[in-house]
Amino acid sequence: MIYDVIIIGAGINGCCSAYTLSHAGLNVALIDQDGIAAGGSGAAGAFISPKISKAGELKEIMAEAHAEALAFYTTHFPQFTLVKPLLHIANSPKEGEKVESFKDETHIKHSNIPHKIQSLLSDEALISPSIYFDIGAVVDAQGVCHAMVEGIDFYPIKVESLIQTDGLWQVGELRAKHLVLTIGAYPKLLPIDYVGLRGIWGHRIDSETSTHIPCILHHHVSISPTTKEGIVAIGATHDVHYSPFSGEAYDMEQGRAQLLEKASKTLKLNNINILKDYTGLRSGSNDYLPMLGNLVDAEATLEKYPHLKHGEKVESSEYIYYPNLTMINGSGGYGFVLAPYLSKRLSAFLVEGKELSPILSPSRFFPRWAKRQS
Repeated sequence: MIYDVIIIGAGINGCCSAYTLSHAGLNVALIDQDGIAAGGSGAAGAFISPKISKAGELKEIMAEAHAEALAFYTTHFPQFTLVKPLLHIANSPKEGEKVESFKDETHIKHSNIPHKIQSLLSDEALISPSIYFDIGAVVDAQGVCHAMVEGIDFYPIKVESLIQTDGLWQVGELRAKHLVLTIGAYPKLLPIDYVGLRGIWGHRIDSETSTHIPCILHHHVSISPTTKEGIVAIGATHDVHYSPFSGEAYDMEQGRAQLLEKASKTLKLNNINILKDYTGLRSGSNDYLPMLGNLVDAEATLEKYPHLKHGEKVESSEYIYYPNLTMINGSGGYGFVLAPYLSKRLSAFLVEGKELSPILSPSRFFPRWAKRQS
């Protein structure tokens, strides 16, 4: 079977890319050995929240991505999107400085915390620097990912090798001109060790509680508003040390206890009953910027430019890249915010031939890695 694009990885980046490219008129195949949103995306709280950061490239990208994500989900998937105010509370003095700076500079509408919300908060939360956004959102992670790929050919197969022949990428019996990798922190399918990624283990619990929560809360953990079904989600990328590839089992009970203990620093949850756990590995970049771009063929590039090993500069445009191969990765805990932004630009690149931003290119990690090969 021949497609225009094969996407490997059915987390939020893969599903959103499949949706966007399909709506742009391309014939898309989506592959994931474990199913739709079976990893970190399915365990995400899926909050559509701005990133509290100081001035710089990351702040500008995240501000644009946040605005695009709010419009995208509320327009295309309102049935899976709960729009509520959002209260972000600093969890440390350093975070407090960022919050105060962000309040002075942001154009996002924010106001004073209503009394009904103040009455829920702990003493620590009340005295910490905070910002109350009039509009935020939380998305049903599983629901929206499945809705995005409705009608798109999905293959639950394990990919062990990638082959390109006659200008087409081949994955099993499937072939396509373009290949898009959205595999997160899971094992790479090509020798691209230079790509700077860090896996972050995420855990979310869905629970019932007699405490009614009227807004989204971000503090030590993220807490959702009470849904119409009476569910409150509590989650965090709170364990940076655990890896599912270590061979050790994750301690679910300890993870639950940590989430509830951290939530108690924000407010008291009465009569809580845990309904379900979601866990998965999220992928962040080493410089906190997401990745969108072509991948360098490291062996071919070092063969052509061996002096890269000695730190001599070569323009990234001169590197040798795998043809018609693009990666989206490194979104960290902001996958649902960044996915519409990244997939929109991927579509403009593949369909309209628009250049991708060099700021987001995975090749930005290549020179430092190459120098270490000497």
